[in-house]
Amino acid sequence: LSLLDLPQSSSQLEFGNDDDSFRFNSSSNRNIVISDKKIYRHETPSSANLLSSSSPSLPPHIPKAFKFYIYENLPSKMTEDIERQILEAYSSNAITYQNFKADLVILRLFRSHPSRVFHINDDANQNRSRTRGANAADNAAINLENIDLFVVPYPHASHCLLSPNWKNECMHVDDSLIQSQVLDKLNYYKGDLKRRHLFINTMEVFLAHPLLRTIGRSLTLGPRLSSIHSNVNHHDNDELFEHLIVPYFNDEPGYQPSIIHSRPLSLWYTHPRKYSFAYFYGSTNRRMTRNYRIHRQYFLEEVAINWKKVGLIGGKPFILEKIGHDGGSESDIESGQHGEQTQKRYNQMKTYSQSVFCPTLPGDSPPQKRFFDVILAGCIPVVLVFNTNTKAANHLNSDGGRNDSERYGDFGKGDSKHNHTSWFSADSNGYTVQDSYPWAKHSSTLPPDREIDYESFVVQIYGGVKNIKPTLEALMANQTEILRRQLELGKVAKYFTYGAGENAHKYEDAFSIMLESVIYSLNSGKDYSG
Repeated sequence: LSLLDLPQSSSQLEFGNDDDSFRFNSSSNRNIVISDKKIYRHETPSSANLLSSSSPSLPPHIPKAFKFYIYENLPSKMTEDIERQILEAYSSNAITYQNFKADLVILRLFRSHPSRVFHINDDANQNRSRTRGANAADNAAINLENIDLFVVPYPHASHCLLSPNWKNECMHVDDSLIQSQVLDKLNYYKGDLKRRHLFINTMEVFLAHPLLRTIGRSLTLGPRLSSIHSNVNHHDNDELFEHLIVPYFNDEPGYQPSIIHSRPLSLWYTHPRKYSFAYFYGSTNRRMTRNYRIHRQYFLEEVAINWKKVGLIGGKPFILEKIGHDGGSESDIESGQHGEQTQKRYNQMKTYSQSVFCPTLPGDSPPQKRFFDVILAGCIPVVLVFNTNTKAANHLNSDGGRNDSERYGDFGKGDSKHNHTSWFSADSNGYTVQDSYPWAKHSSTLPPDREIDYESFVVQIYGGVKNIKPTLEALMANQTEILRRQLELGKVAKYFTYGAGENAHKYEDAFSIMLESVIYSLNSGKDYSG
């Protein structure tokens, strides 16, 4: 992880905005974790623990009475061994795919959280788990009925990525292995307790193994499935299931919660930016004509044909840069050297922090890491909007939400309770914003006043890529509207970063709001019926 394992060189790197930056020197034998703009060094890069928090506390909105239990009877080959092996693979650059790291930090945050219970008073199963970690001194047994949540510490996404000979739906991992070494070990996964179990499946939902895709309550990168989608392949284990969407993990130290929280809110909209927009793209290939990435190709063609004489957008230059091949992840870089890869990712994030707008066009699935990266950098996401063709679309009202591409001079805040538009596709896989992004407004995943109104800052483009340039030109002429969006973005950016190292459990962040969402789900009793 770049948060743990910096480039194998002594070069100086810079993070953050120009007037809010900080620097540190990397070395070949140490890991660096940033907290409160101080440098913490840890030895052994291949096995360093993301978390080193000594006195965790509960952020707001997490009840002190809330208690959860982590299963410790799963074989190490399905838990710690997977985490250790994939950390080593990341550190050695054996794996360059950057999108499946969230389970590593989420599991470590669960293990160090003050709400964790180490013993369950249950004579039927005589469960006496091993004690370890910062909270091991709390040896009081808790009655089974007082446990609010059971966490299954199987890092499914990392396991799928680590296993050789990748196949869709993680079918390269044997069914019997997951069944016998994970599911059969869950002593309390029965009856009413099933809905109190949480699985850590932080990958795009369609990449998860069928045994785990629609089982119990699980964390996913999205989209969340429900009965309105007719192409859900259910498994025999399915009864009630609920998907809770979480953001991708950005492991660059410059975007840890301490940095985001210490940045004055005014800086989100007063910081000068060099570029009108920045868009990084990979090589085009034949796959684009068969999936949702085709819109990226359309955009490049639009630029090549109609932007030839365009040097500025709203008086500022723009960045349109090829960064790598499109045969893998968006973060695959042409260079095979670890230090060069990491440096280039940092440069990409710095460019985002210097840009007003950042297009995040459809990828292989509705959510994508780029969307959250640009928000952390203070760059306003630009998306294409489609009317979905799902059953939910029958409820779409005529206004359908704010249409920025048709209101070039009118950027008033819109609100549509029954907005079932998608930022991904117009076909039957056109999952709505509510079903694609974490804690979205009207998703019923948090109390209404806590949900995120993405429409308040995201620029929505209707009518295809041809409307991107005129929309951005109009917005660049309306600085009041740009400042409003930047301010709204700054209010929610903290929810898209996970606190690691000394940042753990000290701030409102992605983990704290995820836990709040889990508690809200448990209390509301709302599940999606399979």
